Amino acid sequence: MEPINETVVRQLLALYLEGETTLAQEQQLAAYFGQSDHEGENLPDDLQPYRALFQFFKVEAAVLPTPQKAIRSPRNLIRLFVPLAAVAACVLLFFALFSFEDDDFIYYKDGQRIRDKAEALHLAQQQLDIISIHAQKAGELIGKLEQIPLYTEIISKYISK
Repeated sequence: MEPINETVVRQLLALYLEGETTLAQEQQLAAYFGQSDHEGENLPDDLQPYRALFQFFKVEAAVLPTPQKAIRSPRNLIRLFVPLAAVAACVLLFFALFSFEDDDFIYYKDGQRIRDKAEALHLAQQQLDIISIHAQKAGELIGKLEQIPLYTEIISKYISK
């Protein structure tokens, strides 16, 4: 990884504060702030808090267990709502495909009309199983999002205001 200059660091910090950096860019920032005395140049006063922040991350990374997936707010909220939208779409599809005529189930699969009640119920059960899997994943993501205040509290203890 080649060294970066102060201008690039400021651009990356702006992206970092918006939650738009890649892992490689965050590693560049960590490397920049981890250098001893920045190869002879003094770090500007406005960048000193970021140096402390990245040093904190380095220390905490050694202590805290590594999460399976990094949590980022805007992008992960979209990932949270995708399974929920899939559940809603499946429910709507279920009611759109099934119409009740003379107490018979009517189901369309691959353009073919199916009137067999047992087969229709089997196919509906398969769809509901898929919905259940997506709902479970959404619940796990909500659990991860609920942990954010804990990490924020830990970080705020080490960062001076």
